Amino acid sequence: MFFFVLDIALVLVLVLAVVLVLVLLLVLLLLVLLLLLVLLLLVLLLLLVLLVVLLVLFLALGSLFVSQKR
Repeated sequence: MFFFVLDIALVLVLVLAVVLVLVLLLVLLLLVLLLLLVLLLLVLLLLLVLLVVLLVLFLALGSLFVSQKR
């Protein structure tokens, strides 16, 4: 009887350990996905800034070209 109880306790501990590991892996996966999302947003923001800078430069060059043509 004692060994049977010990067996059940061992199985419960193993199951708990497996569940804990799975939960930890899930949390890590979510954190990685969150990090990737943040990185993607940062890259998009950088691209947007670059686009705006290029647009401003283009407009400035265009106005300079027009003023020189006059």
